[in-house]
Amino acid sequence: MKITRTTEPTRTERTQPNTGSAARSTGATAPPAASSGGESGRVQLSDLSNRLSQLEAQFPQSSFDAAKVSEVRAAIAEGRYQVNAGVVADKLLASAAQLAGRKV
Repeated sequence: MKITRTTEPTRTERTQPNTGSAARSTGATAPPAASSGGESGRVQLSDLSNRLSQLEAQFPQSSFDAAKVSEVRAAIAEGRYQVNAGVVADKLLASAAQLAGRKV
């Protein structure tokens, strides 16, 4: 039983390059879709995707204190959270200097 509408392109039609267009980055064309349901595909990631994977490995997910987040959220909602503008400005300048490659 087919669940999708008959006018909607199939998954292989959506992933195949248009006829006559160049394949992305490698110049290779995708193999034609097989009529049997046992097709195995090949995926090639872009350079940007590879770089993102490298950055994710280089900078692992930082942990955060969920209790502190809840406490700050409650303080903001109750109007008792006070922002120290001087500290925010100092950290913003330090961050901008770090991005520019200078040490503070």
